[in-house]
Amino acid sequence: MNGEQASKQMVGMWKASWETYLKSVQAAEQQGDRMLELMLQQSDTLQGEARKLVKQWADNAKEISRTYLGAIEQNVKKIEEILEPKSE
Repeated sequence: MNGEQASKQMVGMWKASWETYLKSVQAAEQQGDRMLELMLQQSDTLQGEARKLVKQWADNAKEISRTYLGAIEQNVKKIEEILEPKSE
């Protein structure tokens, strides 16, 4: 196995690991959304402004997560481009 094949295999394993991580994060976010929605529906203590603040906090957390996951995805693509064999 030459260096090019080894680097492609490493990127392939890393990408597969990343995709598994991404699916896990998405599943956790969905479960969290369901839990939060249920909590907000059944809570007697969270009313009006408090409810809005909790929803805003959750939306901010989702946006941060999307930004983070998007940055990782871009970096994976850049690494793949760097390790692609250049046809000359």
